[in-house]
Amino acid sequence: MAADKARQERLGVTVLSIGALFLAAMGILDRPEPGEIAEELPAWYMNFKAVLHGAMVIFLLVGLARLQGMTADRPALRLPLLLLMLAGVLGAAYVLGQDLGLV
Repeated sequence: MAADKARQERLGVTVLSIGALFLAAMGILDRPEPGEIAEELPAWYMNFKAVLHGAMVIFLLVGLARLQGMTADRPALRLPLLLLMLAGVLGAAYVLGQDLGLV
């Protein structure tokens, strides 16, 4: 049962990291050009996005803290999973920064 839990955690963190990287890539590609007029989105939608992306950052940081337990049965996965999670944290933090108007 413990191996199944570790496998599920690894899969969840992997999907979340890839999703965060995808959202960051889409955010970079969808940026308006300098001088281009962009339509303002509703406040409720911006707040929802900020909460959602903030939760992604928190879950990925919790995954980083749980990395040792997730990879106890497969130590060879520790470094690739660590790199993927760090890239996911950076991507999610970039998207959160966009939502908050910091980037």
